[in-house]
Amino acid sequence: MGLTPDQVAAYLRENPDFFHLHADLLLELRVPHGEGEGAVSLVERQLELLRRRNEELRRTLEEYIENARSSDMLASQLNHLVTKLLCCSGLDERLRSLPGQLKEIFSLDFVRLLLFDASPEVCAGVADLSATPRQDVMAEGLSGVLKANAPRCGHYSEQQRGFLFGDAAAQVGSVALAPLGGRGKLGLLALGSRDPDHYHRAKSTEFLSRVSAVVSVAISPNAGSV
Repeated sequence: MGLTPDQVAAYLRENPDFFHLHADLLLELRVPHGEGEGAVSLVERQLELLRRRNEELRRTLEEYIENARSSDMLASQLNHLVTKLLCCSGLDERLRSLPGQLKEIFSLDFVRLLLFDASPEVCAGVADLSATPRQDVMAEGLSGVLKANAPRCGHYSEQQRGFLFGDAAAQVGSVALAPLGGRGKLGLLALGSRDPDHYHRAKSTEFLSRVSAVVSVAISPNAGSV
């Protein structure tokens, strides 16, 4: 009784130097290359597989490098934001300067800070800063992001965009929301992009989480400094 294919495969796995000792067989063996494309030698097939594997490794390495660059840039931007906030003389100045700093440092299209406990006097005159009752956010159907205690990205209704961004709502294609403080006890950070696909549902929220953490400390009434 001859050997089965599984036995042959098992033997070759246990003896990886088999073809080194019998190199002449490499040119005699033929393996399928693809449907309708005939067959190629085992050496050619191995080279093809190695090229594919190298290409996959190259793409993976490029992804790692790009992620590292993005993380490094985010860390630098966050450091810049914290430095700017530390230069503020107190809570009121931090609140009034935050929207502009976020836009400038992170190159954002639209920013809106909806704060539950801020006084209207502090927010007056700052277009992207609003003293907003928590119940108003709940009434607009935006309570989910507060209850989830995590950022969310996606598309929101015209009415919701109007509530979040006012007169600029028509220019907002996609939205990112992040609760400020535990379960949004301090407020809501809203970012808007003109690109409808920028803040899609599958987008990583690492950026939002880090930014909202810094902003939450900056707007906390109990924070003497950032």
